[in-house]
Amino acid sequence: MIEEKRIIPLKFDLMFKKIFGDPENVMPLRELIKCILEIDPKKITILNPEIIGSSYYNKGTIVDLIVEIEDGTKIGIEMNTNVNKYLINRNLFYMFKIISQDRKKGSLYNELSRYIQINIDCEGKQEMPIMKYKLIEKETKEELTDKIEIVRVSLPYYVKKCYNESANNLDYKDRFIGMIGIEDITKLRELTKGEKSMEEIMKNVEEFSEEDEILGAYNAEWHKQEMERVVRIAQIEEAQEEGLARGMAEGLEKGMQKGMQEGMQEGMKKGIEQGIEQGIEQGIEKTARNMLKENINVEIISKVTGLSIEHIKDL
Repeated sequence: MIEEKRIIPLKFDLMFKKIFGDPENVMPLRELIKCILEIDPKKITILNPEIIGSSYYNKGTIVDLIVEIEDGTKIGIEMNTNVNKYLINRNLFYMFKIISQDRKKGSLYNELSRYIQINIDCEGKQEMPIMKYKLIEKETKEELTDKIEIVRVSLPYYVKKCYNESANNLDYKDRFIGMIGIEDITKLRELTKGEKSMEEIMKNVEEFSEEDEILGAYNAEWHKQEMERVVRIAQIEEAQEEGLARGMAEGLEKGMQKGMQEGMQEGMKKGIEQGIEQGIEQGIEKTARNMLKENINVEIISKVTGLSIEHIKDL
């Protein structure tokens, strides 16, 4: 049996940049922008074309793409492997940092370029596959400015759609965005077949997947993420065990307190009831004794007090 050729997915940062960040071939980038923003840029300039090599794990390295189109609009594109509040805030920080650097000394603020941040989320779920955010007034929906826009793309949505439907029934956008998240080479070939632009991208992906630089970085990243996953699972299990132990201890303590309280209440209630019963019984016996002292017939005393004749004779 011939082993299937391994492929490194487009969602891997380095592969993404190799394909979409090539200044000599902006076709893949143009197609991506068309699919997500529904605009057809005539001119695209990649502002950070450097390909990351040995400095891949350097925290100072910018992995995402920053491009400029013909009207001066700048577009940042970032692949988010994980999606959480920290990453969203980090994306916002980078976005505003780029915007602040865009203003040249002495220029007017109304000359600021429009900036669109595209976040391609590799996990998570959202209400719509592509969600666009702007600064608007909450009630009237009036737009405050057109200088800032954030676009979030749900990659899992398109991957799932590509697996659930035949490639022939999918439109170009579904297939193109889904292609970024799919790791199965057979499915990718099926998905890209017949589309010249996608076939060209697929050809390059297969070639780059054999490069030692990308392969080594991908394997290192995979092991890093796997270790992080194992640590997260261990932390969750430890927290669950700690929570269970704490819950049991608190439950036991509360249960004992509640039991003691209820026991005391029940004991007092029974004590009072027993005391009343004993007091009544003692009062009846006293009455019977007094009647005996008066030489009243035992049978009459029994009828009056309800005590048995034997009980009365023992008094």
